[in-house]
Amino acid sequence: MLTNQSWEERFSMAVRSIRTLYVIMIAAIVVAAVAGFLAGQSYAPGAAHQTLTLWRTATQVFTQTYVITYQQPATTPTQTPIATATQTPAPEQLLAPIIEAARREGKLVIYSTVDRPSAEPLLNAFKAKYPFIDLQYVELNSVQLYNRYVSERGAGAPTADVLWSSGADLQYLLIQNGSAQSYRLTIYDRIPDAAKYKDLAYIPFFGLVAPIYSTQKVPKDLAPKSYSDILKLLTERKDLFPPRSLTTFNIEGSAFALTFTYYLYKGEPDLVRNIFTAAGSIGVVMYTATGPQIEMIKTGQAVISTGLFANYAFREAVNDPRVGVFIPTDIVVLMPITMFITKEARNSNAAKLFMEFVFSDEGQKALAQTLNVITMGDNPFYPQLSLKYIQANVKKPMIVRFGDGIIDELLKPETRSNFISMWKSWLGIR
Repeated sequence: MLTNQSWEERFSMAVRSIRTLYVIMIAAIVVAAVAGFLAGQSYAPGAAHQTLTLWRTATQVFTQTYVITYQQPATTPTQTPIATATQTPAPEQLLAPIIEAARREGKLVIYSTVDRPSAEPLLNAFKAKYPFIDLQYVELNSVQLYNRYVSERGAGAPTADVLWSSGADLQYLLIQNGSAQSYRLTIYDRIPDAAKYKDLAYIPFFGLVAPIYSTQKVPKDLAPKSYSDILKLLTERKDLFPPRSLTTFNIEGSAFALTFTYYLYKGEPDLVRNIFTAAGSIGVVMYTATGPQIEMIKTGQAVISTGLFANYAFREAVNDPRVGVFIPTDIVVLMPITMFITKEARNSNAAKLFMEFVFSDEGQKALAQTLNVITMGDNPFYPQLSLKYIQANVKKPMIVRFGDGIIDELLKPETRSNFISMWKSWLGIR
């Protein structure tokens, strides 16, 4: 009896355990169903492509997992879409903290080779949008800009927040030496490769290098259309050129001129050598800037300039028919007008804000209206002053790019020295 009673008790206890387990399993099924229902009801309509996990519990002791992707329902006027982690903030949202930091800085110092008439529309638009920033714009030539920055940096003195220069070789040298502060523009991925160098430097526009001529001195039927035409005039129509009636850049005193002349030579060595040799036989007046050369053309003191920052000449030619301008059909050098934020910038947020503005639609429009730039895409105001037009209409467009090999050659002191000596020999300078 004792043995049977013990067995019955054990059997009874086992039955009760099974019943209890069964009740627990049923309860788990109910809880899972309710959880799934609530999860579906609480799904936010604006959470596009949100992934939810639902569980199905079986009577066996295991669970199965299902992944369900919901498509976003149409948003009604009363619904506010909920941003997901995969959405990219708009540039305005990304700029908000930079704007506030720039407001606290309240100042921006720019050293630039871009002349004020060319920069003014952009600067005015920037100041109108951000009136709380005191903008100090210092105009220098490329060598002055480089020397001033290097000197101030070496002395630990306040210096520029932004360097904006046509001296491509010197800008590249500064970047290589670690003078540029890294900053990735909010529209970085939309900027053409030709307009950026890593996340260190940006090129809002190119400068066009081309000859110009005096319409008073050169007959209309002889108006040049190429560098080859310039050479033909210099060699076959010497009667048009009194002594020292040519202007040219002094490449010893201008990094801009040294760079574009070297690129011209690399593209058409014989043509460039012959032009300077012919010019030397007539006599040249040398300058380290474009402005004085344009004035020489206006007054008729010079018949031809062998090559300068032609964008400025295009601007002058609009209101002064004495200035003859053209885009050479055989070879053109496009110089990057490069800007970067200095490592020593005391107003780095204002500098970032300025660079963002330059590359905004508003900033690019302000630049294009000045007639002083070669735009990246179509130029709505002056179609011929665009990279697209030049690449389609010039046989050999030479675009100066950081890291393209040619500019690296030019950074070598021996290369620079040898090229300057060769250039002097062409012109007959001792």
